[in-house]
Amino acid sequence: MSLSAALLACTVWLATPLDDAPACAVRYSGTLTSGVRNGEGNPVKRFNLYCLVRRRAEGRELSWFLTERGAGGWSWPERFGTLEYNGELAVTSGDSPHLLYDYEGAPTVLGVPLPLIAYSGKLKADAKWNLGKESWEVTQQTKLGERLCWQATATTGIGKKRTVWVLTDAPLMAAIEEKVFVGQGDEHRLSMQLEAFEALSNEDLKRQTAVWTKLVELQKSLKRKPLEIRPELSDEQLGLVSKGLPELKKLSADTPFSSLVTAVSSDLRGQNDRTSEVNRLQQKFVGKPAPAFDLNLLDKSTVSADDLNGQIVVLHFWEYQSEPLVEPYGQVGYLDFLNDRRKKLGVKVFGVAVDERFAQEQSAPAAAKSAQRLKSFMNLGYPLAGDDGKLLKKFGDPRESNAKLPLWVVIGADGKIAHFHAGLYTINADEGLKELDELLIPLIRKARGKAE
Repeated sequence: MSLSAALLACTVWLATPLDDAPACAVRYSGTLTSGVRNGEGNPVKRFNLYCLVRRRAEGRELSWFLTERGAGGWSWPERFGTLEYNGELAVTSGDSPHLLYDYEGAPTVLGVPLPLIAYSGKLKADAKWNLGKESWEVTQQTKLGERLCWQATATTGIGKKRTVWVLTDAPLMAAIEEKVFVGQGDEHRLSMQLEAFEALSNEDLKRQTAVWTKLVELQKSLKRKPLEIRPELSDEQLGLVSKGLPELKKLSADTPFSSLVTAVSSDLRGQNDRTSEVNRLQQKFVGKPAPAFDLNLLDKSTVSADDLNGQIVVLHFWEYQSEPLVEPYGQVGYLDFLNDRRKKLGVKVFGVAVDERFAQEQSAPAAAKSAQRLKSFMNLGYPLAGDDGKLLKKFGDPRESNAKLPLWVVIGADGKIAHFHAGLYTINADEGLKELDELLIPLIRKARGKAE
């Protein structure tokens, strides 16, 4: 079914123009489709965008939240934000919505078109204008659903890039179809259509503003980087969420934000469960003798546990692969810096590339080559070993508890496991792996004291 047909079949709009109300609720549905060169293509993501549009003295404020289904998706702190517009509807500040698309194993960030149209004043029959490298043209006036719209197209040097339908009585996008290129030029189609918009009563606006304010306060308190891909929260962040959640549940009841707050609650429960499972693994291994192991290094040599007797060993289990390469790269850069500082004090650092391809003779060379490329790319000074997962399982695979790699294991000079940490450390760029380093220092002193 074409976009126009879908709109005619299912779109329901109320008659209120955007400028006649102090606040409006706007809802969109959208699809990201791959393989469009071969026909209709295959939908790989579906999404919904809810917007609360409020009039301000100097323009408008748009508060939004996004729901994604399909390949990839943001954790809840990245699924909502606020945009500020001036009187001409140009964005002046804020966070725009984006999709997080899992493309061939690599997370890819794609912008979502904004509902409010800054160029609506240019829309008239046969109008043409340029915007950056795009040439725009109004092609016709048409009806979508029960509303009259301007249809405009944008072209670049390589052809038509997007078609947009804009309401004639409000600066609001009714629909869009856009070419999106992912990876090495794989063409996708992003389509989005207006499902409904309506004026809000003062009571509804008051309730929605109250829950939105609390959501933004919680989001800011987490101090996450913009467009943070990692879903994991630190213990401190989880504590902030746990503290704020009861009030959020109460405020969001029977509002459009209830589904977002449900996602917050579900994520908190899941992360707490994973933390409990990892804590059980820590209790199982820390303080106990390390299991016997061999490290099969990429240079074809082997290091056994016996070879490391009396030395402090750091094992960093991670998916050492050159593709996809996703920041923060398992924090290997910080680990390499720590290795440079502590190797002269007897600390042995080994990266362990966990890749099931090492289990098969035919695929093992490809796994080793990928890990070696990453080692060269990051200029790592510590050796890498390959593991098909069996070695990781000996030390306690956190993935079996729905946690993620990397796994950091520190073995003291006495052969006992002194530290077990699943996931990334909280990092201050100026301090590096401070938490890990502070654990190594007493082990180094203890080992050197015995040696003397």
